Amino acid sequence: MESSLYVAAAAQRNMQKQLTVIANNIANMNTAGYRTESVDFKSLISRTSSEDVHYPTVAKLYTSLEQGTLEQTGNPLDVAISGDAWFSINTPSGPAYTRDGRFKVTAFGELQTLDGNAVLDAGGAPIQLDPRNGAPEIAPDGRILENGRPVGNLGIFQISQDSMIGRYSNSAIFTDRPGVPIAAGTNNSVNQGFIENSNVNPMKELASLIAITKTFNNASTMIERTDSTISKAVNELGGR
Repeated sequence: MESSLYVAAAAQRNMQKQLTVIANNIANMNTAGYRTESVDFKSLISRTSSEDVHYPTVAKLYTSLEQGTLEQTGNPLDVAISGDAWFSINTPSGPAYTRDGRFKVTAFGELQTLDGNAVLDAGGAPIQLDPRNGAPEIAPDGRILENGRPVGNLGIFQISQDSMIGRYSNSAIFTDRPGVPIAAGTNNSVNQGFIENSNVNPMKELASLIAITKTFNNASTMIERTDSTISKAVNELGGR
């Protein structure tokens, strides 16, 4: 009987984690380059009694690799990637990878994200432009040109799902090993004047939110009933 209490409590803890993830997805449905997260569950088997008891636990958070829709903005400093690749940026906590290609050029010619993080080239170095030349031209292969002259290139990187360890500023991802620089080509191309929208499916997330909330409430009811049954049994046995 006590096992049902523990299982229900463990389920509630994990559902609370899932509710937090879904709420974060919904909050970022309009965040450029945001990739949906989901929770992977596993069961731990306890053999403390004659029957196996399964305790659900959160195994890992997974980031969706599905591409969001591309939206044309006409801004020459908005850049989106078509394909499975990421831009690299230098954050206060180290390199991170993002699909948010809304960039700016500072008065000193530094190519940065809107948050002020340096955008990196394929070698991991910050990209330096000449602000006097106006907006650069960015080719589909990532080359950056000023007045028709190549002056640098946007770094395009591949990162694996199992290397992702956390987020930075919602849309960026930290990894436990460096991304692999790749050359833009048929499967990965750079689109100047576009941004990638979030890949969050709001209807799917809302349906999940409703279903998990209902299950969470059912688990609460189970805990209350089990606790009441145990208390009743203790009182009756104690009175004998």
